[in-house]
Amino acid sequence: MAESDSDAYDSEVELEIATTYYVQKYYMKRPMCTSILSGRSYVIEVLEGNPQVCYNIFRMDKTIFRHLCNELKRLHLLEEDTGIVSVEEAVATVLFIVEHNADYRLTANRFQHSLETIQRRFRRALRAIHALGCLIIRPDADATELPHSLRGNEKYYPWFELDLKCGLPEMVPLFELNN
Repeated sequence: MAESDSDAYDSEVELEIATTYYVQKYYMKRPMCTSILSGRSYVIEVLEGNPQVCYNIFRMDKTIFRHLCNELKRLHLLEEDTGIVSVEEAVATVLFIVEHNADYRLTANRFQHSLETIQRRFRRALRAIHALGCLIIRPDADATELPHSLRGNEKYYPWFELDLKCGLPEMVPLFELNN
């Protein structure tokens, strides 16, 4: 009889521990994003603060950063989310991740957004910056041959040849370099 009372007591304690764990995990949640500075506030603070801090964090001068954001807006390559993430914050997120080799979790903590929001905005902003790069960086339409500075330099010439049909440099296949 005493043994069955002990087993019942052990079962009751195990049930109580499991219930406490469940309640703490699923009902007593603590917010993750508790910083005083939201992502938008953080970007504003950096942009309105010391220029060296902006350069250290984003590796970009304030005026260039603002000009980049304005161009992305003007060309409709990147648009504001409905009050969640500004264009400036999205661009700052990309620069923060790329320049500091930061992962999504660190970036989510710094900008006070969920991982999903950071991942989504990073992809959109990176695509927008890439599209802007494709609009800005274009080959010379009058180019008929590779510039002499590239052609005469062994460091560059074996790797690039000019495709005169489209005017873009193309990669030389590795097997052709070995022959």
